[in-house]
Amino acid sequence: MESPMRTCWNATKGAVRSTSFLSAFVGIFQAVICLQRKVVTRDHKLIYWFAGCIAALSVLLEKKGRQSELSLYVLPRAADSFWYILVNQHLLPDIKNAEVLLFCLCMGGIMYYLEYEPDTMAPFLRGLIRRFLASRISTADPAPKLGAPYSYVNTLNSGHDLNSQDKHPKSPASSLESGEQLNLEAFSGL
Repeated sequence: MESPMRTCWNATKGAVRSTSFLSAFVGIFQAVICLQRKVVTRDHKLIYWFAGCIAALSVLLEKKGRQSELSLYVLPRAADSFWYILVNQHLLPDIKNAEVLLFCLCMGGIMYYLEYEPDTMAPFLRGLIRRFLASRISTADPAPKLGAPYSYVNTLNSGHDLNSQDKHPKSPASSLESGEQLNLEAFSGL
């Protein structure tokens, strides 16, 4: 580390800025709700939407680059809230484990941007995802070492020639049609 004091100062400044954003968001939201309850005795659903819109302005306390990163974190929560609103209004059916589907869709969006537009993501987030999912991402540096089952299936495929019409090797499933069978004992763990 070249200058530890400068790094420490920047980290502290970033932490204070993020803490200010979070506390301002909650504080503004609660203040608008409390003010409405003091002025008007009857609650209305729209006041919560209004309070959320006013509180969302606290994102302006963050740096511009961090604002887009925060939107990636907030988008799944917003989609989740929107889903529950539609279910409670009986506009969508209540599907068991729908939050898993919603998570998959949101994670798919993040992975799309990681794969095709990596510059839009923060370097820390990009590095974190690549560290844990490097074997699954095509832009990752080294190819992972694959186990015995993968090698076994590849040796089955290596004996087949390429079809002249399509330039893809025959899959093990197509080799089963010709009478060959896969040996399941070769797969470790089975």
